[in-house]
Amino acid sequence: MVVSLLDRMALNNGYTIPGIGLGTSGMTGQEAEDAVFSAIMKGYRLIDTASQYDNEEDVGRGVNRAVSSGVSRDEIFLVTKIWKTDAGFDNAIQSFEASLSRLNQPYVDLLLIHWPDKDDAVNLDTWRALEDIYESGRARSIGVSNFSRGDLSELLKEAKVNPAINQYEVYPGHPNEDLNDFCDSENIVTMAYSPLKRGNVSKERHLTTIGEKYGKTASQVALRWDIQRDVIPIPKSSNKDRMQENIEVFDFMLSDEDMNTINNLDKQNRDRNPNETYRAGNLRVRTSREKKQGRR
Repeated sequence: MVVSLLDRMALNNGYTIPGIGLGTSGMTGQEAEDAVFSAIMKGYRLIDTASQYDNEEDVGRGVNRAVSSGVSRDEIFLVTKIWKTDAGFDNAIQSFEASLSRLNQPYVDLLLIHWPDKDDAVNLDTWRALEDIYESGRARSIGVSNFSRGDLSELLKEAKVNPAINQYEVYPGHPNEDLNDFCDSENIVTMAYSPLKRGNVSKERHLTTIGEKYGKTASQVALRWDIQRDVIPIPKSSNKDRMQENIEVFDFMLSDEDMNTINNLDKQNRDRNPNETYRAGNLRVRTSREKKQGRR
């Protein structure tokens, strides 16, 4: 478990990664650039983007502004992703080259397959491209995003380099515990997007009640819950006050009782909504809204 903002977690390839970061999905232009710059100057060292977010140029400018202001590039952990329409070996290579150019960086710290293809052979072909990029040193670590247990199992059968990260949706009430346990067993670190349930964790009374005990907000409790589970949250915000709030989570420790209460929100939510279905040992079924959006 990371113990401070600048502490790092070990990955399976010898590199390390910060324990909390900034998500940038939905930010573009000056907002994205300023958010990345402000976050880094506040102490964030993990920045997440993707070709699909259409903000890599903006994120790159924010990173380079911070570097020009005295922050070492080696301290910054920059993540980008290959979108599903760029699956396959040649397409993935071309997509990465374009991302690197837009970011205006000599390398990224982590490159992910953004979504799995329904065909395991296509996933493997894309993974071969990531392995080549990794061997070249232009991506210091490689991994996947939104991969289920089944997707990962098939990939691991043939992978020469095992994924270092699986990034997927995690928040209190939706811990994805089976997938998290599988990733742990394969020494793959979980990175959580939407760790604040798109701002809705503030409405969860259990989190508010727990937060009152520690003088913390429901959002801070949710992020601390991730950290104590060795899950890396990447909350998204361009608001400077909210950015600061999201990193003030290293000065308290949730008790075992409080951790169990939050862990059990998953069961309580399913009891309230018996029509919600899950695939055992796998990533959850996507909602109809997410299918329409086709992203994240």
